Amino acid sequence: MEVCGVEAVDRSTISRWAQRFHEGRLSIENDPNSGRPRTSTDDQSVERVFQILREDRRMTCEEIAHSAGISRASAYRILTERLHKRRIAARWVPHGLSEERKCRRLEIAQQLLHRFREGGNEFLQKVVAIDETWIRDFEPELKSQSSEWRGKGSPRPKQFKRAQSNVKQMMIFAYDLKV
Repeated sequence: MEVCGVEAVDRSTISRWAQRFHEGRLSIENDPNSGRPRTSTDDQSVERVFQILREDRRMTCEEIAHSAGISRASAYRILTERLHKRRIAARWVPHGLSEERKCRRLEIAQQLLHRFREGGNEFLQKVVAIDETWIRDFEPELKSQSSEWRGKGSPRPKQFKRAQSNVKQMMIFAYDLKV
């Protein structure tokens, strides 16, 4: 190794060459091969994967590969390199509020802020906050189940935390400054 430096051939490589020469081989070059066929990532396969994604963005790479009749590695290569997609999980948000409900909440918050500015701490001592909520039995969806194939720069989809069921109970909370 000191004589050849970094270009020295590994001992196991020399042993493999010696074995091949013993078997009648005349060259140390690799045998020519046709290489891996590119039919699985051709334009037709890309179009099939694209159509499958248009129908359901939540499909896994394995499901896409099975539907398109190609290998999982080819499906992944098409998704990431040709279609520039990446798997993104939905962001959980506690409630889905309509624009009307958002505006109403903003109005109430502004009214309370105005009353606080007028009354100060005396206003806070008079406040009794009451909140009620329905507690539901639910089967949470796994994060991996909510993920979708999206293009670069696509916004993350939103998902509500609960899949509601018929079983529910009302909980009411009341509290004031003294508690």
